[in-house]
This record gives sequence, C-alpha cells and structure tokens, in this order.
Amino acid sequence: MIHNLNSIHLLLVAAAAACIYLSVREVRRHYISTWRLFAPGLFALFIGTVLSLLQLGEREPPPAWLFGAALGGGIAVGTLRGLTINIRHDMYRPQVNLSHKSRLLLVWVAIAAAAAVAVECVGAFLGSPDLEMLRRGAALVAMLCGGAMLGRALLLTLRVYHANRVNA
Repeated sequence: MIHNLNSIHLLLVAAAAACIYLSVREVRRHYISTWRLFAPGLFALFIGTVLSLLQLGEREPPPAWLFGAALGGGIAVGTLRGLTINIRHDMYRPQVNLSHKSRLLLVWVAIAAAAAVAVECVGAFLGSPDLEMLRRGAALVAMLCGGAMLGRALLLTLRVYHANRVNA
C-alpha cells in the first residue's frame, strides 16, 4: 500500500485501460459482434461498482440509492442512444451506420470512466478529506458511464437479434 493506494486501484487502472482500448476497437469496426458490444460496458460497470463500493465503505457513506439511480439513469441514456443507431445487414453480418462524431461518443464515455478512476487514485494518494466529495462524484460518473455503455449494448444486441429472426 502506497499512500492509501492498493491493488484495487491497480485493477481499476487496468479496467479503465481495457475499457478505452475496447471502445476504440469497436469504433473502428463496421460489423457488430455481441461480445465487442458488451466488453467495454462490462469494464465500465466494474469500474463504477468498485468505486461505489469504495465510497460505501467510507466513514460517512453516501446513500446507496444514489449509485442505483446513477446506474438506472445510465441505462436509460444508453437505451435511448441505442434506439437512434441505424443497423443494416449485408449478406453475412449486421453493420452499424454511424457518423464519425457519433462513433467518438463511445470513446468519450470510456474516457470519462477512466477520468473517474484517475480522480479516485489521486484522491486516495493525497488522502485529503477535502477530496471526498470529488471522489463520490467520480464514483457516480463511473456508474452512469457503465450503465450507459451497457444499456446501449443491450439494446443493440436485442435489435440485431430481432432483425436476424425477422430476416431468417
């Protein structure tokens, strides 16, 4: 343990790096793969869950419903985003039709989750009680990002599955 940093923070940094990497890979591809849709969202949800648990273990924990509300709000935002994405099929696989700016939105959400990890690591390293509200906000942002990425992935998966059943 180095200045209140421990192996949990190392796992969070690895998850943030994986989330960004998988988001960039998804943005570069035109074809949809179910595991590629869910992978960045699962890493982001892992980040949000661990940061929330760290906050709930503090001396004065915030109400747990805040993190549930952030997750629910994120899923709602991701579901709405998934509704606006056009999907078309070629002979073999479904394709996602997005503009370049729309594709970068997924990467920005992953970067926001990574920024939440950075805020947590800096706050734990410094150990200042003044940073507790900032760390709490970072946990809420990470939970919102994880929910948004998973909501988007879930809705796109359902739409692809439904389209495959209709075309079959």
